[in-house]
Amino acid sequence: MYGPPQVPQVPQPSKSPASGGRIALLVLFSALALLSCGFLAWAPMLRLAVVTRRVLDWVLFGVTFLLSAGLFTYAAATGDKEATTAEALVAVGVMVVLVAGSITYYLVTEIRRLDRAGVAAPALRPPGYDPGAAVTVPSPIGNPNPYVSPVAVPPAVQAPQPPAGHAPRIDQVRAELDELSDLLRHQREDDGRA
Repeated sequence: MYGPPQVPQVPQPSKSPASGGRIALLVLFSALALLSCGFLAWAPMLRLAVVTRRVLDWVLFGVTFLLSAGLFTYAAATGDKEATTAEALVAVGVMVVLVAGSITYYLVTEIRRLDRAGVAAPALRPPGYDPGAAVTVPSPIGNPNPYVSPVAVPPAVQAPQPPAGHAPRIDQVRAELDELSDLLRHQREDDGRA
């Protein structure tokens, strides 16, 4: 209120590729496969295939879906009938492989994809988008911020450059710090002997 006008601060987007929404999706799809005992193990694989659009992910989704459907069909067909030990071991083994395999592959692939993508995921960009080809167009409005007048903004000040042929100030400071370090080291050694 009593000073030069302040430019409003615009919050910067988070630099972390793992935002709250992405972490929630990782947890949701992992829990979906785990809590359904493998019957919905295809769901994280479907999401991964849709997001990455790789052939390998689509093939793994198909395999996972067929195994889940086979497991569900087996459970429905046997119903109340008592399963033998071998049948039970095979069914439980398929469940464990489905759950552990789909969750592990989903998490590893998704985390690597997010690490490579940085802030903006490439799957979210429209096809043909090149961020390097962006062109900025000046605004037809002279001053887009009505709270800051062009007179109130001080001009940018450039740091003075040292003249050519002169040693920069940093070398002098570094030499003085080295001398001080040697002096303190000798003083410590003298105190240690006394």
